[in-house]
Amino acid sequence: MVQWKIQPNARLNVLLTLDRPHAAEHWTTQLPRLLEPQGVAAYAVTSVAEAVELAHELPIHAAIVDLGTPLGEARGASRGYTGGLSGGMPGGQASADPSGLWVLELFRRLPRRPPVVVVHSPARSQRESSWILSQSLRLGAFSVVNKPVQIDQLLQIFQRLVDRQYRGNWPGQEP
Repeated sequence: MVQWKIQPNARLNVLLTLDRPHAAEHWTTQLPRLLEPQGVAAYAVTSVAEAVELAHELPIHAAIVDLGTPLGEARGASRGYTGGLSGGMPGGQASADPSGLWVLELFRRLPRRPPVVVVHSPARSQRESSWILSQSLRLGAFSVVNKPVQIDQLLQIFQRLVDRQYRGNWPGQEP
């Protein structure tokens, strides 16, 4: 079981799934530092299993999900689960990124569904790209962003997310 440093005074909890650990100058490290002064607690996880555990521990108000996040092992997560994603891409091809889509499926089932920004690697083909976009939107993604991610673009999307989802107010605040 992973232990997170829970920030009880945070106004907004953001789940950030990573495909792997990254350097300090990477957007996955910069984003939490940029959002923290605004009262945003960003919780980075490196597997779908950790995302499941965290979602059971505290309310997630928004998520940034890398579709390449490894599945991992934990309660509620089993290897090979496709989340009802129609068995992969059309033509029987397996998707390159099924684990991250599993996180979207998980969030779809939560009583209070957080908005999700999806991040994915460039597709090998137009068909794969269309499939990833289609599945992400079908599962309720707020936005889909291609890698490499530009931090300013992600901050703009995050601002739109807060404006649209919370009408410019942080969760728990009166409008």
